[in-house]
Amino acid sequence: MLYAGLLTAVFCLTFDSSRGDEINQLNDTITSKVSSDTRIFSNYSLSNRASNENLFWYKQTPGSSPRYLLHRMKASTDELRSDETEARFSSQLDTSQKMTSLKIVNTQLCDSAVYLCALSTTVLSLHYCLLQ
Repeated sequence: MLYAGLLTAVFCLTFDSSRGDEINQLNDTITSKVSSDTRIFSNYSLSNRASNENLFWYKQTPGSSPRYLLHRMKASTDELRSDETEARFSSQLDTSQKMTSLKIVNTQLCDSAVYLCALSTTVLSLHYCLLQ
């Protein structure tokens, strides 16, 4: 049976860097309907204050490499993004709560993908967004 909506299942793989930084998912499963907004959350921890709080989001579709979407840095309120990233995608970074989120406005079926969140360039969290 085909569903008109998008079922988003979120799974996490955490890779620890040698510094001991970590990033983890906050939700096991997220369900979103087409044309609604979808938000994916991750929290992170840093082993020391010298670590960078730069959070990157990537999108990986089946059979392709991860594609950089956007990122936020602690030192800036600006969101930096790829020229190819649609305006429907945005992120938040809350350094006091050690949390980041990716928001997809007007979710479409083509948004089914694996979403990766990376802390600096060493720690990744994988979010599988599956269509069913």
